[in-house]
Amino acid sequence: MPASLTEGRVSRRLISFLLPILAGNVLQQLYNSIDAVIVGRCVGEHALGSVGVSQPIVGIMVALLIGLGVGTEILIGQAIGREDAPQIKRTVDTLFTAIMLLSVVLAAVGFFTATLLLRAIRTPAEQMEGAVLYLKYIFLGIPGIAGYNTLAGMIRATGNSRTPLKFLIYCSALNGVLDLWSIRSLGMGVEGAAMATAVAQTVSFLLCLRYVNRYSRNMRYDPRHLDFSVNTLKAGVRCAVPASIQQGAMSVGMLLLQVVVNGLGSSAVTAYTIGSRIDSFAALPIVNIGQGLAIFTSQNLGAGRPGRVREAKRLSLMWAYCIGALLLVVLWGFGGGMARFFGATGETVKMTEDYVRILSLGYFAAGYFTVVHGLIRGTGNTFAPMVITIAGYWLVRLPAAMLLQGPLGYLGVWLSILIGWVFAFGATLVYYHSKRFQSSLSAWGPREG
Repeated sequence: MPASLTEGRVSRRLISFLLPILAGNVLQQLYNSIDAVIVGRCVGEHALGSVGVSQPIVGIMVALLIGLGVGTEILIGQAIGREDAPQIKRTVDTLFTAIMLLSVVLAAVGFFTATLLLRAIRTPAEQMEGAVLYLKYIFLGIPGIAGYNTLAGMIRATGNSRTPLKFLIYCSALNGVLDLWSIRSLGMGVEGAAMATAVAQTVSFLLCLRYVNRYSRNMRYDPRHLDFSVNTLKAGVRCAVPASIQQGAMSVGMLLLQVVVNGLGSSAVTAYTIGSRIDSFAALPIVNIGQGLAIFTSQNLGAGRPGRVREAKRLSLMWAYCIGALLLVVLWGFGGGMARFFGATGETVKMTEDYVRILSLGYFAAGYFTVVHGLIRGTGNTFAPMVITIAGYWLVRLPAAMLLQGPLGYLGVWLSILIGWVFAFGATLVYYHSKRFQSSLSAWGPREG
């Protein structure tokens, strides 16, 4: 087990905790980005747009599974802390079984409704055929995606963050090889890229399952001998609801924004796809700082050490602002080159460059609310970040996109994202410094004894 986050230098503990998580999330993003680069270069811009237009739909399905995964990590971590081996086994059997059953249902529904879903979001005609093929293959891989994310979370709950990372390194390489083989050698097009991603994620899942069954006695999973508990399932759902609602609402919000972009033509769709890929990588370090701070906060407040939480918040904000400054320089200066790297040409390059430049102005605001939301969640309050995030998407970003697309075109949609971030920054700043939250934070400690 790793050293406790409640002891030692705050900076050293926080960095050592964050780095493996960051590396794993970067590799997760590589799956989709490898698809984008290879599809854009080997198949063409329309094919790349077909991949991008499918992503919000997949995101909604995956978001429904994230909540139960979060609940699983929390409950297993608590049981490990209590050294309650029977409850560890019961939690694994109950929640992993429920997640896998749900993933199979979602995969079947998604596969048979792919065309209907894409029509509902006004997918451009020239990208429809490729998008349907891509989406169907991705849906077939949903159980593998769900299985890997759940089991990786279980392994991390034991204090081991390196093993899931090792499996992802193997499978990222596999994903790239399968992409090139299926597209260039077999001539499969976008469906080849989707197949490569689905197979690679499934291999990650099977490696995690093999590891758990071989090396973790209390977490072995055998469908023939399940210790299924309705009460444990209810506890997992209670832990999952806020995360599920937030993730689902964000995914639906992104889907509706995709609908707005789809109405601007195929070049805008491709630019939005490439820009979103770049943003997903650029924002990862900031997102991971927020995730790590949430766990750091929960442990230290539980130990009655709020001073360490305040120091961690100060360090986390400093790191986030430094990352924001670096992103401003890089994205403002090299946005066009990045677009061409993904295979963009003509007006798509300019649209993508405008997208990343506008977003680069907002990473300071995004850094603040992402870090502070992590601290707030660490106190056990997941409701406030959920409300602020949903409001930023549904009440600010989407209306702004619809209002501004008329006079400003695609620039109006790009600006709506920045406006949503500024709103979330202001709302988070007000809430964090409110008497209500500061009083709840002070109530945690220091602990006596």
